[in-house]
Amino acid sequence: MTEENNIPPLRTQEQQMLDELRPYLLDPREDYPEPYHMLEFNGVPFSKVGGLAAISGQKKNGKSFVLTQLMAAILASGSERTEQYLPGLKVPERTIEFLGHEPRVLYVDTEMEKLSSAKVLRRVHWLCDWDMKQPNDRFAVLWLKNMPKTDIAKPHKRRYELIKMAIEVIHPDVVFIDGLRDLLASINDEESGTNILDELGSLAEERNMSIWCALHQNPKSNSDGEDSKMRGWIGTELGNKVSDTLISIKSKTANGVTFTVKQQDARDKDMEDWKFEVTDDAGKLGIPRIINNGTNLPSRSKEQVSCDDVVLIREWIDQAKNTYEWPMTRADIKKKVFGEIGGQKNKDKQQADLMAAINLHYLEDSTLKSGNGSYMLQPAEDMPF
Repeated sequence: MTEENNIPPLRTQEQQMLDELRPYLLDPREDYPEPYHMLEFNGVPFSKVGGLAAISGQKKNGKSFVLTQLMAAILASGSERTEQYLPGLKVPERTIEFLGHEPRVLYVDTEMEKLSSAKVLRRVHWLCDWDMKQPNDRFAVLWLKNMPKTDIAKPHKRRYELIKMAIEVIHPDVVFIDGLRDLLASINDEESGTNILDELGSLAEERNMSIWCALHQNPKSNSDGEDSKMRGWIGTELGNKVSDTLISIKSKTANGVTFTVKQQDARDKDMEDWKFEVTDDAGKLGIPRIINNGTNLPSRSKEQVSCDDVVLIREWIDQAKNTYEWPMTRADIKKKVFGEIGGQKNKDKQQADLMAAINLHYLEDSTLKSGNGSYMLQPAEDMPF
């Protein structure tokens, strides 16, 4: 190589390449921080801040109800109503400190009719205990199923443009795209699919957002649908890029319909399943409520509620019968029964004790409602055991 040909010496070329590679090389001397997560269930974090996540399932298997739960848990984490309907599902404390503000959520629907999207909007408002008729600047719903005639030639491109525009204007901390397939001309379009997923991943990282993408599964290959993959090439690629994948499975029994949410894939610690039912607590709107049976009591931090704990919980409630005026709100029970009498200072433990008392039928609904519309609780007349 000669200077006459304007080609630098080999060493100089190597140095230039090394300089270009340097930002991408990991250094063992660096302290790389633990990632933040937008959600946790029973103490196990998921939905990485700065990353993508996916939710999947067969058609009509409750994906929109799961998204409703995730959004409400983010927007009203730790409130009395979300603790009642979404026990164990909340924003981690360290993430709240990291954000420095109350989280904002953008929900994008490309699949359902406008009325169905409006029901999701109202379900979230109800679970957050917000005014059902008033907008809230922390939650926006973008309905993109039907595009105007001017956009009909390439509606998928216009949808994606509007999503990026909404992100610029609303500054969400979490984006839920209910219908990733509708951002593509074809579910097997590798080039545009790669471009969209790469761009969404970059947006999430640059803006410290978590972006959820909903996509149907292929027709199920077994009874519970767990082995079914997400549809098309985009489904395979999405599964490779996300930090978490949740699937929703619908079950019909003689006792009614329930749904199970399973974590199909996770890069970190595996999360336990949760089950929910759809209640008529807000009339025909349909409100999802996480249900627990006797073998799935909410966690107390990292420990399950033990037999010794159950005995103590009953003793505290017995003592509280003659100490306080009943019925009480859930917040007061946690503070007085489990905080003052039980000596529990940790709020997660207070919540676990409350849910255990309800599941064991030590506490039951009274006929009175609290200010947010939920029934106040009272000790059961005949406590079991």
